[in-house]
Amino acid sequence: MFDTLRQDFRRNRDPLVRLVLSVFRFGQWTAARRTLTRRLCTVPYKLLNLLVIRLGTNSDLPRELSCGPGLRLFHPYGLVFHRDARLGRDVSVYHQVTIGRRDHSGEPEIGDEVTLGAGATVLGPVVIGRGAKIGAGATVLDDVPEGGRAVGPRAVVTGLPAADRLGDGDQGHPLLAGG
Repeated sequence: MFDTLRQDFRRNRDPLVRLVLSVFRFGQWTAARRTLTRRLCTVPYKLLNLLVIRLGTNSDLPRELSCGPGLRLFHPYGLVFHRDARLGRDVSVYHQVTIGRRDHSGEPEIGDEVTLGAGATVLGPVVIGRGAKIGAGATVLDDVPEGGRAVGPRAVVTGLPAADRLGDGDQGHPLLAGG
């Protein structure tokens, strides 16, 4: 635990980030083996998790998450990671990132040295290759190769009534046109 935490600290200077990572790694330590000492530490961990991670940063970093050393959190706010997702070494994560399931089909596997931009969402049984970069606001539903880039939203709006569609010279729908 301490070697992993030391590698995390090397990549993070912010005291809040260090506190969040300390609680997260402490939780991983308590979940690793079921010894009496670790069972006794579960209650303090749950209290720290509630106060620091859940209420303090509005994040969900479950202790069951498989995460390599060197995790870098630029801003630890609004992070949601599924407990069965897997993160490699030296992963960099900005704020409001979601890594989780889609339709109960499986969890993402994030490779080493991956950067996840602000507001990025990675869903389903996708594999993000080593050194890949996920852009801010990107929604990733497919595999990203090693060193690859994933940018842009994937959402497609369908089913609008014909009167609400934007047309040439039309002012358009006030919600879609920003009016």
